[in-house]
Amino acid sequence: MRDLDVVRFADRSRSVSVVLEAARGGSRHEGEIVIETGFVGARLPVHFTDADLADLTAFLVARAAAEEDGGVPEGSALDWPDAGRSAYLRLRPGDPFVVEVRDPVQSGVTVSVPLHLRDGWATRAASRLGRLRAELAESP
Repeated sequence: MRDLDVVRFADRSRSVSVVLEAARGGSRHEGEIVIETGFVGARLPVHFTDADLADLTAFLVARAAAEEDGGVPEGSALDWPDAGRSAYLRLRPGDPFVVEVRDPVQSGVTVSVPLHLRDGWATRAASRLGRLRAELAESP
């Protein structure tokens, strides 16, 4: 399978994305978190499952629905994938939207990236992730 974006959070000068590198068989996957800012550029491995992808989809769909209602949803952060197995993202809704990249397992470093996301980003991200999940379901 070719490399595919799982999710990408970006504004004009900063981005945090997760790229699928390999399906490890069944519902387990390997990817890479990619951070690109004027201050920090980093890549680190991340492991996630089909269930983790479903959790991220639910977060994006809820965010898209809140945006359609005209509100900027506030609320609790989502740790994706669940903390503890590998590096993970802490997604903090708000204005600005903040993506914290946490690596407690290897480096112990956390990078916080505030982003001013464009309108409709969550709908586009949920759609891309839906296509990726469909492709993963079809692959042997």
